[in-house]
Amino acid sequence: MVVRKHPRFHASFSGTVIHQKRHHAISQSMDLSKRGCRVQSAFQAFAGMKVDLQLSFSDSQAPMLIQGAIVRWAGSQGIGIEFPTLTPPYQQQLDGTIQQLEARTARGPQQRPVGIRI
Repeated sequence: MVVRKHPRFHASFSGTVIHQKRHHAISQSMDLSKRGCRVQSAFQAFAGMKVDLQLSFSDSQAPMLIQGAIVRWAGSQGIGIEFPTLTPPYQQQLDGTIQQLEARTARGPQQRPVGIRI
């Protein structure tokens, strides 16, 4: 059993995986935590590669840029990406998003995965 340091939350966001100056659309966001995310993309990722991510949680906020993210695994279940470090404004933006997801999850079971558009 995998023990996680940070809980994952189902989240709906759009974004791009950037590798070697090429942009690859995220076709589906699957989950989000304080230290990473799981997404689907046509991008051919492999464990250990470094990528940049541009994630948008709402139309009203500027996209969050995560530089030096690390692909931890890739396969039929998506691409697992870790955020080793975030600059302060993006860390605050991610923390606020996670707090909203925690609050929605605490309200009780959902009929479908929690989506966030803040």
